[in-house]
Amino acid sequence: MKTTGIAIIVALGVSAGASANSLTMSFLGFGDSTVAGIRYNSNLAFNSRSDSSFTNITVGEHRWGVYSQERTSFCVQLFEGVTVGNSYTFNVVDPSQVPEAELPYNAPGPMGSVKAQLINDLYRRYYAGLSNAADKGAFQLAIYEISHENISALTAASAVSQLALDRGAFQANKPGGSYAAAAQMLASLGQGGFGTMGSNLLGLTNPAAQDQLLVVPIGAPAVLAGFGLLGLGLMRRRMK
Repeated sequence: MKTTGIAIIVALGVSAGASANSLTMSFLGFGDSTVAGIRYNSNLAFNSRSDSSFTNITVGEHRWGVYSQERTSFCVQLFEGVTVGNSYTFNVVDPSQVPEAELPYNAPGPMGSVKAQLINDLYRRYYAGLSNAADKGAFQLAIYEISHENISALTAASAVSQLALDRGAFQANKPGGSYAAAAQMLASLGQGGFGTMGSNLLGLTNPAAQDQLLVVPIGAPAVLAGFGLLGLGLMRRRMK
């Protein structure tokens, strides 16, 4: 985890005085996004239905400023929020440890390894190809469904059949293209095997703000230069 923490600091331009396990970012507002109706009832089983009303919320990417650079993330927490112009210090954790449990909403708390495997596969399949507001809204709905559903399956392969936007603890209404796209994303998980983002997918937690999922690209020299990672190899060698 220390190596990952250092990678995050270098990748995102965080000052040398920051903790290797924390990241401070300023919320710039939503990026590509749309509006969807959702409802959440933590008492419902994955196959239960609800007659309660839907609440309209913005679903899509979050934009963040980090030392004059911009990064985007997706939210993994329904009831807490972030305010445009405010800065937040997040703890950097494994995706399986988000979201934090929220009171008084009785939210699900950390998703655990099975849901984290589903989330990783979702990111591996679709994240790089997200290109418009409808796609990114659908991706956000899929994240909420995975992270907030009352899945009882013990494996990711079995859990896929327990994901549905029209029933369970988390539900969304059908109007608009994002619903259908999100349903398709969820149904495709595990086909041909489960992919993973490895250490490139990070969880960010803050007890007073929405928890996030953040991708840190690490790879070719051009990518390293673009994300300020040129010193990463040297820092890793010093760790050994």
